[in-house]
Amino acid sequence: MTSAQQDIQLATPTTRLTALRGNCMGAAVLLIIQFVLGVGVNLYITLPEHKSFLATVFGSAALAAHAVVALLLLGGSISALVRAIRFRRGIVLTSVGLAAILAAGIAGSSFVDNQSNGASFGMALATGVAMFCYLAAVFSLR
Repeated sequence: MTSAQQDIQLATPTTRLTALRGNCMGAAVLLIIQFVLGVGVNLYITLPEHKSFLATVFGSAALAAHAVVALLLLGGSISALVRAIRFRRGIVLTSVGLAAILAAGIAGSSFVDNQSNGASFGMALATGVAMFCYLAAVFSLR
């Protein structure tokens, strides 16, 4: 085996670990953006009551941005979980983070329907749990 092949084999676990940490940090940054957008929507946007779900979501630029970031966040969290499973490290934290993001999405769709304080609190709480999980993953994957 040549030294170049040895370097590639040695660099692969480090590269995978760096990619997983970057993925988790990206999810944490997206969660912060999502939280700020959600607070803005909750405080400053009045949602119409008798419109369809999609018409309500895309009727406001801030709420549409919140929905788009949610989709990016869902993709990023699934990617983090897949990377964690392949690397066999950080699986618990990334899976709990994904579950919290899904819970926030469910609470968000409930909030669009009835604007209840409980749904808003559920989104905020789930966001906090997901943020903790991804930041803990970043620090535990050293």
